[in-house]
Amino acid sequence: MKSLFISLLTFFAFNSQATLLELKVDQASYQEGDTVTATIVAKNFPYTLGGFAGEVSFDDNALALTSWQFGQGFDDGFGSFSYADDSVSGSLYLEDYAYIFADEPTIIANQGSEFVLASIQFSAIGTGQQSLSLLNGVEVLSFDNTMLEQLQGMSVTFDVTSVPTPASIALFSLALLLLRRVKR
Repeated sequence: MKSLFISLLTFFAFNSQATLLELKVDQASYQEGDTVTATIVAKNFPYTLGGFAGEVSFDDNALALTSWQFGQGFDDGFGSFSYADDSVSGSLYLEDYAYIFADEPTIIANQGSEFVLASIQFSAIGTGQQSLSLLNGVEVLSFDNTMLEQLQGMSVTFDVTSVPTPASIALFSLALLLLRRVKR
């Protein structure tokens, strides 16, 4: 019974510090035409990560994908194996892996306790509440390429409002005041 208790305690202790991926945006609300920057962050992991793969979903009628870049967590100075595919509208598939012969101490230093996996920029082209989702099945690998976790999906929502236009009566009034001033 004592060994069962110790086994369960060990199991929960190691699994309670599982890798945490977070999808976040730089603001809670935007105006139409603004740049929305989303980041995927890995933090609070007890082991060196060797790679990840996942798919970001978005409404392509409201958000136009403009660019993306991978973080430095898997780069030991000689690069990493990065792949991205945006050929399916409303979707961006991302993969980034450390090379098999990468220098592990450099990778550990780059990752620290928290690091950016990827940063993605969109242009807000539609209004209303928008959502970015990291779909189910996000894979996280250890440095020796062992599958550590297949995470559940996550999403973040934010508001996009239209750019306010001046009321036409205010513009008309301003024009009349300027004409009156010019006439004097």
